Amino acid sequence: MADTTVLPKVEITETILRTNSTGTRTENWNAEQLEQFSTQNLGELLQQESGVFIKTYGLGSSATIALRGGSAGHTAVLWNGLPIQSPMLGLLDFSLMPLNFIDEANINYGGGSSAWGSGAIGGVISLKNDFEKQKPSVTLQSSIGSFGQYDFQLKTNYQVGKIIGRTRFFYNEAENDFTYQIRTDLPKVKQANAQLEQKGLLQEFFYTPKKNQELSLRFWGQQTNRQIPPTIAQTRSSASQKDEALRGSIHWKLIQNKMVWKAKSGLFKETIHYKDPERLTDALSYFWNALGEVEGEYFLNKNQQLLIGGSHSWTYANIENYATPPQRNQTALFSLFRQKVQNWNFQINGRAELVDGKMIPFIPSFGFDGKLTDLLTLQGKISRNYRLPTFNDLYWNPGGNIDLLPEIGWGQEVGITAGQESSYSATFFNRKINNWVYWSPTDQGFWSPQNLSQVWSRGLEQRFDWVFNFEKSSLKINGGYDFILSTNQIAISKPSIKEGEQLWYAPQHRVFGKMVFSYQNFQFNYNHQLTGPARTPNFSTLEKYHVGNFSTSFNIPRKWWKGKIFLSINNIWGTDYSVIEYRPMPGRNYQLRFQLKINK
Repeated sequence: MADTTVLPKVEITETILRTNSTGTRTENWNAEQLEQFSTQNLGELLQQESGVFIKTYGLGSSATIALRGGSAGHTAVLWNGLPIQSPMLGLLDFSLMPLNFIDEANINYGGGSSAWGSGAIGGVISLKNDFEKQKPSVTLQSSIGSFGQYDFQLKTNYQVGKIIGRTRFFYNEAENDFTYQIRTDLPKVKQANAQLEQKGLLQEFFYTPKKNQELSLRFWGQQTNRQIPPTIAQTRSSASQKDEALRGSIHWKLIQNKMVWKAKSGLFKETIHYKDPERLTDALSYFWNALGEVEGEYFLNKNQQLLIGGSHSWTYANIENYATPPQRNQTALFSLFRQKVQNWNFQINGRAELVDGKMIPFIPSFGFDGKLTDLLTLQGKISRNYRLPTFNDLYWNPGGNIDLLPEIGWGQEVGITAGQESSYSATFFNRKINNWVYWSPTDQGFWSPQNLSQVWSRGLEQRFDWVFNFEKSSLKINGGYDFILSTNQIAISKPSIKEGEQLWYAPQHRVFGKMVFSYQNFQFNYNHQLTGPARTPNFSTLEKYHVGNFSTSFNIPRKWWKGKIFLSINNIWGTDYSVIEYRPMPGRNYQLRFQLKINK
């Protein structure tokens, strides 16, 4: 008809300009892949399935991350784009992140401060909850395992009109009473005071008032009670810790012809209650974090994209070791521009930030990636990055230092990838951070943080993927080797660290590999890691160790329901090892898991 007007098609899409920055190496796990793992928390997943070094204190105990030779506070962790690491400690305990609450996990290696701010020096880990219209379903999962392990998980999807709801719940407990041997000439000891109880609820609502709009609400509540076992140098321990987390967020997105608007806000509260009757210690600490962010992405044409945004956060924390409960206000403006030229992408980021009225130096980055040939790609990035001192660094009494400067420096990386479905990649990186914060003993008898050091991290990360497809089966083999030097460049007297020495708990070598064989409804999985020696704060060296894990699963597909049975054997070779000095790790252990999904 003459009066008919054809309108341009509008499709709601998820932009990835910030989460997948141009020029950096990434690793991703989607919801289907995450369901294949027998691990219960994010720390166990990263420890077994990636080249990331996880510093774990043992089964059921805290676990932190070290990316590219950085400290535990040098990795930003995002939940749907909102940072969730503690402002008091500057880090996140990955043992408290249940896989049941995650639909997609992404590791973006290298500096990301220009996009995400403080702490994104070694990399960024992004955890997402996907918005998808799915048929109503109920998924039940339960497992039993060695050392009194028991786990139960529930996930439901439902819809009422334009509102989609998802409810997830988990509960797990364990005795963690494995046996270990301090020396070969001594009898085995059973780990005591190591019980764990954990439970959590994640409630989500998604609403689409119009075809080009999305609104989502989320509430995350979680509680963990765990006893803290003695080290191998102690005869007993009666210490315990309760961790509680309450997280709420609201997200809004609007898609227009050439524009995508996003707004999100979150309110988080976390509490740690530590008790040790033998030392007459009863310490309660908590923090509040309120934050909001708005960003607009403009598509100038099919080859150019521009993003501009702003954020503000307010943080309050309290513990009896703070003379006065501190607060922090942060306001940031950030932008990025991406240009595509034939088979090449170029991206420029910039960030300006005000912290309690003081300006942080401008934080820029530049990245590129593209094809050299059909089977060869090249990528690289240059970035400036920083980390603010934590509340404990600044205000702990005694010892806090309010004159600390932010850790700041430049990083570079370049990588090349050969192949497509089967591939090999090598990434070289280099990073120098000035004003590195170290806690050192004082003449007054307590420890205090100082900007004592410059740390130089550099290395080579190699990855390979081989895929073989047959008529009724497939074989996937992947793995890698990381060689990382992370050295102190300025001699320190207290603690005694020589110029050029490798940092504590930063192994130079890490080799890992994984093999997955699938045949019809069966799947067999074996992964193996070799971690090289690592220095400790007590001037000793942890020996290198090998750890292998085996699992198998069987699918039972039916019209209205699907079942799956998992059997896992962890540390299958019974390796005696420690990741943290004086903290033993369990020997060979088993887990049996059942999963049932019912669709409408």
